[in-house]
Amino acid sequence: MRRQRQDAVRGALERLTDTELDAVRTAPDDDGHPSGAHSVRHCVHVILNEEWEHHRYAVRDLDAIERGDSTGG
Repeated sequence: MRRQRQDAVRGALERLTDTELDAVRTAPDDDGHPSGAHSVRHCVHVILNEEWEHHRYAVRDLDAIERGDSTGG
């Protein structure tokens, strides 16, 4: 499932043009969304940064498990 989602995001990123990346969108007023308007490029940066941080912590925690350290860091 994760690989399918990664492939879908990769495909979407490959199709985006600079014009589409510079377009501004406004998030819904639901809880959990940032308020205000943001460029698509900014939103993509946020998503990729969150994915990178998730990966970084997962690797750190897996390394700790392999060392037998249950504290994760």
